[in-house]
Amino acid sequence: MEVFRSSPNVVSTTEINKRRLTRLELPRALTAADCTAETARAWGITAEIHSSPDYVKTQEWAAAFAQSGFDGIYYFLRHDPAQRLTGIALFGPAGSPPGFPVGISEAIGPDLIQAVADRFGIRVVR
Repeated sequence: MEVFRSSPNVVSTTEINKRRLTRLELPRALTAADCTAETARAWGITAEIHSSPDYVKTQEWAAAFAQSGFDGIYYFLRHDPAQRLTGIALFGPAGSPPGFPVGISEAIGPDLIQAVADRFGIRVVR
């Protein structure tokens, strides 16, 4: 849902076929700033951190977290209106960091496509 921002309810099979789901084991324990915790409010975190389209501001937040020693951020996904789905963004340059293992990569399957259609009303069309 987070990568298909241009159309709120229809995604082409071409766009689906460009994507892969990858699972990997991290080579070390990482520390993520948990911005979903109620106690994050004490640090000035509000729901804006989960929903801001201002990438300059979100990159500034990321830089502040990285400077404080965090490896990433744990947050609510912006495109889930129920705010139940969470994501993790790791800090650093794009791509796999050196030393990270190559993950298992697979196509987005019909079960996930159907689950997204049922839950969010997003359809995949040719």
